[in-house]
Amino acid sequence: MPVELRHIRAFHAVAEALSFRRASERLGIAQPALSRTIKDLEAAMQVSLFERTTRVTRLTESGRVFLKQTSNLVSELDRAVDLAQRAHGGVAGELRVGFNDYAINGLLPQIVRRFRADFPDMEVSLIDSTTPQAVEMVLDDEFDIAFITGRQSHAEFDHLVVREERVVCVLPSSHPLVRRKTISITDLAEEPFVMGRWDTWKSYNRLIRDFCRAQGFVPKVIQEAEHSDGIMGLVAAAMGVTLHVDSAWIRALKGISLRPLRESPPAVPTSAIWRRDRRAASPALGHFIDAATEVVAEHGTTAS
Repeated sequence: MPVELRHIRAFHAVAEALSFRRASERLGIAQPALSRTIKDLEAAMQVSLFERTTRVTRLTESGRVFLKQTSNLVSELDRAVDLAQRAHGGVAGELRVGFNDYAINGLLPQIVRRFRADFPDMEVSLIDSTTPQAVEMVLDDEFDIAFITGRQSHAEFDHLVVREERVVCVLPSSHPLVRRKTISITDLAEEPFVMGRWDTWKSYNRLIRDFCRAQGFVPKVIQEAEHSDGIMGLVAAAMGVTLHVDSAWIRALKGISLRPLRESPPAVPTSAIWRRDRRAASPALGHFIDAATEVVAEHGTTAS
């Protein structure tokens, strides 16, 4: 007969109480049934776990060893049951969150702090990804939620616009146009551009390309970078100019200067996306969306 969990729980109850009567009361079962369970366990293990007399019940040496070796098993199982129950209520477990450059430099850190303050037992895994990757990973249930550039009208998604960023011109500090307070987009028609890689910045690059085309030119892209800090590094090295969302971290960099555009540039939204059916199945995701909604309501979607 295999040793089962019910045998181990019965053994621990008797070992802790050193009384079959008190252990049976604690477990809520009849004393004869408890005695049979212990006898079945001893028969399965082919050892005696208790010394029984009419006056006392004591652990044998085998019983002491078995108690020590199974204590972690029982406590870990109890913890697993508790965590599973808490996960069912959305207060424990893991949430997988995809993000891109703009999100991590925007409201995402505040959203995560708000969520973790309310649900400290939830593990939040933040995973760097591009917008195209994130869309696929949300669809494939590899991300619970993702922060992307642009809006998504996919039939399986719900979304929340977290931020709408203002695009500015970023120039090398030595560039002649830095002397101007504002820049016309047509002033950049002959300038070399530094942009994000097309395969990973597709949504954003299309916005910028279409904006420039509407002003009568196509950007001359001579360098590409994987991330925003790489783009800024190339601009600081006087490799070219770029159009990027305004941000405090960019303003703090050396070697570059930011200038507003005279024309109204396109708004660049950062959206949180999630599968509609996933929210219904995951209370934790619902709590995270609630935290995001609260933070957005407090700060607004329009960047100052």
